[in-house]
Amino acid sequence: MRHAHAIFWYLLSRLSVALSALLLLPLALSQQDVVTGAVARVTGASGTWMTGKAMAVAGAGASAGLSTYGVPLLVAVATGALFRHLGREHKRPLTLAEGALFAVMAWPYLAFVGAMPFVLSGQLSPLDAFFESMSSFTATGLSNFDYVAGALPPSLVLWHGLMNWLGGLAFVVMLVTVLPQVSGCFGITLTARQSVYFSPVWRKMHQSIWQGLAVYGGLTVIFLGVFLALGLTPLRALLLSLTTISTAGSGAASAFSMGSLGRDSALEAAGCCMMLVTGGNFLLYWKCIARRSPRLLWADAELRATLAVAAACSLLVALHLAFTGTYPILTALRHGAFHVISFFTTAGFSSVAVSAWPDFDRYVLFLLAFVGGCIGSPAGGLKVVRLLVLAKLTVEELRRTLHPHMVVSVRLDGLAVPDKVVGRILAFFFLTNAFFFLGTIAIAASGVAILPAMGLSAGCLTSTGQVALLLGLEGLAALAPATKIVAILLMLAGRAGIFSLLMLGAIGGESAQKKW
Repeated sequence: MRHAHAIFWYLLSRLSVALSALLLLPLALSQQDVVTGAVARVTGASGTWMTGKAMAVAGAGASAGLSTYGVPLLVAVATGALFRHLGREHKRPLTLAEGALFAVMAWPYLAFVGAMPFVLSGQLSPLDAFFESMSSFTATGLSNFDYVAGALPPSLVLWHGLMNWLGGLAFVVMLVTVLPQVSGCFGITLTARQSVYFSPVWRKMHQSIWQGLAVYGGLTVIFLGVFLALGLTPLRALLLSLTTISTAGSGAASAFSMGSLGRDSALEAAGCCMMLVTGGNFLLYWKCIARRSPRLLWADAELRATLAVAAACSLLVALHLAFTGTYPILTALRHGAFHVISFFTTAGFSSVAVSAWPDFDRYVLFLLAFVGGCIGSPAGGLKVVRLLVLAKLTVEELRRTLHPHMVVSVRLDGLAVPDKVVGRILAFFFLTNAFFFLGTIAIAASGVAILPAMGLSAGCLTSTGQVALLLGLEGLAALAPATKIVAILLMLAGRAGIFSLLMLGAIGGESAQKKW
């Protein structure tokens, strides 16, 4: 008997396999000292055998660490087996309903399992843990902790970075599998010229998944090697590479600081290059690799526009910071470029306290977070290609007004953009702004001041949590439960795609109407 939504269940089972595999890493790290002690019979400073009390404490720590990651591991394995059974007849074309369901429901599932270690370790309440987990998987970067300051055990810090990485990978996988089926008309189809032609057939979807994983995983390894070469410790280098590739940067001021001006500059320069790469089109990267033609990068209009905007805004912010006396000119260029690229690619890293910058510079960063990177990247925001289409549409409409009988069309990379796509990009632009304003109203109604409410709403919707701190949000601990629930919904809308949420609601409404 064929199960409903078979491909949805099968895709979810593949996600649970990845989740289970990653949970083994913090589990092993949490048990490292216990295993070492059991094998080597660790002695105290006096060289005597471990006392009975010390052995009891070590045993309690082992039990706590085992349950912290063992329970979610069992949940991931069990649910994965169930999903695999429900999706055993998945070898058929993906339907619109299945695509929308996976694009939306994958994130709450990941957040539910990912929150368990924080609850089981006693670090957070269930709601705060779910908020933390959703923020990590959606690459928002808002956190209840200062991970750089060592507020958490290394295993939980590692788990946080792994959640960031898996969330970014899941989004890339969706870009090449389900999102073109669900929301391609909102701009995703514009990537067809650059590389992967979407197919709802599972065999071709599987091939696209491996291509996305190859680019994403390869860049992660390259980033890790660069950070290690710059002198970072292995754990810190790993965490920075995981958060950079997923655009899940933290607002911690020391995230890209090493305590030495020369080394800081080298690290920030490397970070700028990495964030620009992460904000680019991963589908385009695969095409360049497959065809062995790097020249295709510069031939892409969206990438050229991205680099131009990043350069222009970096210079603008740097000059204003120098003009206002915030920094000397060279320091202003350094910090201006780093933070413009960070917010533009929605990574959200910060090397200094940008909340103390002049209002003009903070507003530029706020707008850049809404723009986001290229459409085939893990970055959030509206995406450059959609804004390019809207800008070209404005120019063509002016020409049409001046010359009513002229036949005009919006073209990108030499191709005409269909009117249907243009119209729906306009609808997407409206929906994004509508969700931003509604989110701001809901957050403000819960007791948050208007500017921090705008920052939190924009940060969650664009997956750039640093925007909330940019506009004066002092911390997450004081937020009311209702505020965190609204923020979670905005994070889900920003990462799953607003249209996916609306499409899922419309499908559910039609189904309920037919039953009645």
